[in-house]
Amino acid sequence: MSKDSTIQPSTILIVDDNPKNIQTLGVFLQTEGYQVEFAINGESALDWIKRATFDLILLDIMMPGMDGYEVCRIIKSDPKNQKIPIIFLTGKVDTESIISAFDLGAVDYIKKPFNQRELIARVKTQIEIKISREEIARNLRDIEHKNELITGSIQYAQRIQNALLPTEAIFKAYIPDNFILFLPKNIVSGDFYWTQQIEDIIFVAAADCTGHGIPGALMSMLGISLLNEIVMTKRVLETDEILNQMRDKLIGRLNQGNSEGAGIKDGLDIALISINLSQKLLTFSGANNPLIIVRKDTKSGETILIEHKADKMPISLHLKMKPFNKTTCHIMAKDKIYLFSDGYSDQFGGEENKKFSLNSLRQLFKSLYELPMIEQKQRLNEKFIEWKGNNKQLDDVVIVGLNMAESYGEVDFF
Repeated sequence: MSKDSTIQPSTILIVDDNPKNIQTLGVFLQTEGYQVEFAINGESALDWIKRATFDLILLDIMMPGMDGYEVCRIIKSDPKNQKIPIIFLTGKVDTESIISAFDLGAVDYIKKPFNQRELIARVKTQIEIKISREEIARNLRDIEHKNELITGSIQYAQRIQNALLPTEAIFKAYIPDNFILFLPKNIVSGDFYWTQQIEDIIFVAAADCTGHGIPGALMSMLGISLLNEIVMTKRVLETDEILNQMRDKLIGRLNQGNSEGAGIKDGLDIALISINLSQKLLTFSGANNPLIIVRKDTKSGETILIEHKADKMPISLHLKMKPFNKTTCHIMAKDKIYLFSDGYSDQFGGEENKKFSLNSLRQLFKSLYELPMIEQKQRLNEKFIEWKGNNKQLDDVVIVGLNMAESYGEVDFF
């Protein structure tokens, strides 16, 4: 049996108080392969609609008792039946009657006496439209269902990613006064933050992986895994060497060094610091992402900004593959330290719809110096939302802010 033989013919309800009109219309439509039912008044038509499903209704206006307008109004007020297309077939030809029909929800208006070929053409058109709408509705429901499944999977991936990120309690245990502004573009993020401590050395990183969403999240999980392996397992403590080994391992894991992985250009940018509590030293290494420190000048009392530049190359296979550098500086009490991705500065917005820019972010950090860290996070978030306006968020955002206190637990730091 062919597939087409299982398709049920469309069913049409003819409502007319003239038996001759019903007979003529019925023959025309049955010849075209439609299934036809009849009603000689409004009450009978509404009874039919309660008992059966129709693909189209041909409705006369002038009938004794309930006229066609009232029948149409009742049908269209019922959510179950309001999508059934109704064509008025009537001898009323004045403009007001036609307008009233369309106002009530009719899809067409055919005047008697009608042309057989024209009527069949209009009926076919409306039934095809109805079938197309029903198919679209089915497809939309199918898409919604699949979207729910996909969203559910992504939300589960988010839980896995969040489990890999350091908790607020862990961050506070290492550096109590801090904030993390973490704004994924999608449910999961290609940006990540990381921290660990080995003896009196605290490590902190903020990274930006290639892409966002699921691809970025997969890269972020790889990045976190590599940092933990290099620092916690292999006990590599120098920031430049951590990045060197991270790059080598990522190239190896993604097979970027051979023909199989030649097309994979994924990688990450990162700002990585180590804070040696006993020596009061901060060491920084960066792959494209800089480090910013804001402090009070001890002589002038002015708020100053110090920026440590990153190497202009990613953690990935790249044309430039030099060893990463490191810079070391003494840190002072009340220094504010910022590690971040480029998602904030690259966001378009404002009156001129341009990028926020790194320079604007520098000035924003500087202006926030006197505020508590939790309030700094709030101000940064509010400014981002204000700047973005009605624009879409273009990328993931992460900013880690650290306030260097005068002491850590029983250790007098400064």
